[in-house]
Amino acid sequence: MTLMPRNSSSGPTRRQWLGSAPAALSAVSAAAQTGASAQRPNIVMIISDQFRWDCVGAMGANPMNLTPNLDAMARRGVLFRSAFCNQPVCAPARGSIFTGQYPARHGVWKNGIPLKEDATTLASTLRASGYSANYIGKWHLGLGTDQGPVAPANRGGFLDLWQGANTLEHTSHAYEGDLYDNAGKPLHFSGVYRTDFMTGLAQQFLRSAKSPFLLTLSYLEVHHQNDKDTFDPPKEYAKRYPNPFIPEDLRPLPGSWPSQLSDYFACVAKMDETVGTIRKTLADTGLAGNTILIFLSDHACHFKTRNAEYKRSPHESSIHVPLIMEGPGFNRGLEISE
Repeated sequence: MTLMPRNSSSGPTRRQWLGSAPAALSAVSAAAQTGASAQRPNIVMIISDQFRWDCVGAMGANPMNLTPNLDAMARRGVLFRSAFCNQPVCAPARGSIFTGQYPARHGVWKNGIPLKEDATTLASTLRASGYSANYIGKWHLGLGTDQGPVAPANRGGFLDLWQGANTLEHTSHAYEGDLYDNAGKPLHFSGVYRTDFMTGLAQQFLRSAKSPFLLTLSYLEVHHQNDKDTFDPPKEYAKRYPNPFIPEDLRPLPGSWPSQLSDYFACVAKMDETVGTIRKTLADTGLAGNTILIFLSDHACHFKTRNAEYKRSPHESSIHVPLIMEGPGFNRGLEISE
């Protein structure tokens, strides 16, 4: 695999691209105004928690070939090389993803603060245009006292299918735990990997979904398991990368990466497999041709090299995240360097 320097990407700038191609929500809004529901694209947003930008092979910074499915998605769609989160910790970053606002504006400036009940969000905006707004996985924008069920008023406009947990890292482990349905009843899983359980729920939804819809799949992986302080890949991926490539930003600094990087990369590879499963499901159900697929992360991971945490610092290792889009309006084979 040939590595490309980060600053050597070709193609139009972000400004040029935005000038020639409609953003996803602009296309959705325009179609909604015409009432042509068949032309309104579905949207599937995959969020992988704590995923470093340089794990994506298409970025040209990691030679391990961890992400063949994301790389295929990038070749077909649009790869944003310089995507950064607004505040590198879960809740503030997620608040920005769903509102398009800085934390100072949407109000979630640290973990434990709920998103305002009357916030204008991606979900509420699309529902007003006739979409269903559906959510599976980790939320982290509910009341700070809630780990599991999230009241409808605190779901940020995701008022259709709900199979989530406010802080999934506290209600589950890799092979056992709970999500919660619309009524707050537990959806228990045991003996199946957490990511696979969530993907199965997503497949159930997609096989009977009515368009147009927004589906957010918010995986805890590749985030560490909080109570164990470990990265927990599925059993079949364990010990797959005993001598991993070491990213340049980690090499000169002490931290947790010497003992954790192998398992982290295994989680990354599993997440890429998951993206492949979702892409195949969209193809098999006939939804792929009219569905915008987005992959991103809330923040990155510096493995305790900048502080005693994994993020919560302004360094690139904390704030540089992957962002890839494919589907109607985005199948352009472009890389945006800005």
